[in-house]
Amino acid sequence: MAGGSRLNISVLGTSFSIRADEDEAYLKRILWYLEKKIDETRQRTPIADPVKISILTSFYIIDELLREKAKDGKESALSVESDEMERIALRLISEIDNVIDENID
Repeated sequence: MAGGSRLNISVLGTSFSIRADEDEAYLKRILWYLEKKIDETRQRTPIADPVKISILTSFYIIDELLREKAKDGKESALSVESDEMERIALRLISEIDNVIDENID
């Protein structure tokens, strides 16, 4: 495809298209992985809000990335374990909720 590949994304109730220089099969693989991680996040937490699920899923994916880089010696691992990262993410989500609730009142 001239100018890159196009991929339609529909996750967590939101749909949009992206265009990238990578081939379509690679983009679909990324989308599959994202959907898999979103499903895992939903199974690990009772949170239903799509934005919160997105943020928490991002934490999990970044944790994986940093741990893999540490294995390869490319970057030092986070000293925080995955459970601790989840606790922090949930606390941040709670704080965001509180701010949103205060602004609504």
